[in-house]
Amino acid sequence: MANQIAVNFDYGPDRAKAVAGVVDHLRKFWSPLMREEIVNHDDQGEVKLSEIAKQAIAELAEEQRAAT
Repeated sequence: MANQIAVNFDYGPDRAKAVAGVVDHLRKFWSPLMREEIVNHDDQGEVKLSEIAKQAIAELAEEQRAAT
């Protein structure tokens, strides 16, 4: 699902804007548990993410680590 969201935000050459859109969407519409699970799955190499989705998940991972 993260890849599908990334496709919706990948609408131009500004990758930072696309990543920010994905991060914002995940914060607004995914539960904290869903965000934690995708970070864990990515850390373990269990998911194949597009570059934009991967960057967004990396940002979420940084936020989670900072919060603990």
